[in-house]
Amino acid sequence: MSELERLREEIRDLDGELLRIVARRMDVARRIGRIKRAGGVPLRDWDVERRVLDRAAERAATHNLPSGFVRNLMQQVIAESRATQERSGYAEFAGQASDIAVVGGRGRMGAWLVDFFRNQGHRVRIVEVDTGPDDVSLAEAARVADMVVLATPLEVVPDALAELTAGGYRGMACDVASLKSHLVPAIEAARAAGMRYTSLHPMFGPGVQTLSDQVLVLCDCGDPEATAEVRRFFEQTAVTLVELSLSEHDRIASYVLGLSHLINIVFAGTLRRSELPYQRFARIGSTTFHSQMNTTGTVIREQPELYYRIQALNAYRPQLYEALRAELQGLCQAVESGDQEAFVHSMRQARAWIEA
Repeated sequence: MSELERLREEIRDLDGELLRIVARRMDVARRIGRIKRAGGVPLRDWDVERRVLDRAAERAATHNLPSGFVRNLMQQVIAESRATQERSGYAEFAGQASDIAVVGGRGRMGAWLVDFFRNQGHRVRIVEVDTGPDDVSLAEAARVADMVVLATPLEVVPDALAELTAGGYRGMACDVASLKSHLVPAIEAARAAGMRYTSLHPMFGPGVQTLSDQVLVLCDCGDPEATAEVRRFFEQTAVTLVELSLSEHDRIASYVLGLSHLINIVFAGTLRRSELPYQRFARIGSTTFHSQMNTTGTVIREQPELYYRIQALNAYRPQLYEALRAELQGLCQAVESGDQEAFVHSMRQARAWIEA
């Protein structure tokens, strides 16, 4: 056996040992998760995670390893440990099983909600707005539902809620729309008619496998008890719950969704206008370019009709577009006029805002 082959065999043995150690760590993390779950301890403890990362970075030097590499490695291990703990108990529901109707339950987010509620042990019926002969109607589903969840496209939610109101439904209902302002008249009419209503926004897509590190926004619509009742479905999971008013939600969403979507679409569109093939850029792209393209790729592969509606239906769009035009125009003018000081000042202001 040559020296090269011997060393490769040693690497294979070390890889196996490394995986065995990681598996042991996941098993310990799973047991810790059960103890935290039984004691009502939140899944994520930021201070503990920080100490683990700092300790690993300090020990890196004793093993002649770059601290950045060790920190990144441990971040991946910690993230998988949280996911392991979530799967072992943080997705349970402590209350009584409910009858839930998911309107739009065959859509991508609707299907995710159907699976989520069914995995918690609830009885779920799927309702479609355009029902076929074999589909359950909204009126029929509402008669037996403890809660109706509206997971229809953005522009359909007001009509679906109005239909629910007109049908005399007085139970619990909520939407999962990514914008809220255009729903306000329908929500007010529903509440005036006696419906219990609140509003949610999962800040994640239907492809998530774990709720660890994910955010769910709750928007109280004037019925705190309804919001608290819907919160119960999620408070034992690993998701981070954030409460916002309806107007605050849409103002933030105009930047968190609208701006981030728009910037990535503009990035891809500008590259396309170069008339060079994408692979030409990919082959020689910088670290920053590839990092940006990873994000851009996820955006431009999404549903363009949905992304248009997120832009068009947001009441805060004018302010967003004005700020975007002003910032871009200012930077372009600084470069074109040779004003380095203005360009540098803009970057430093942005850095100071991020680091504040």
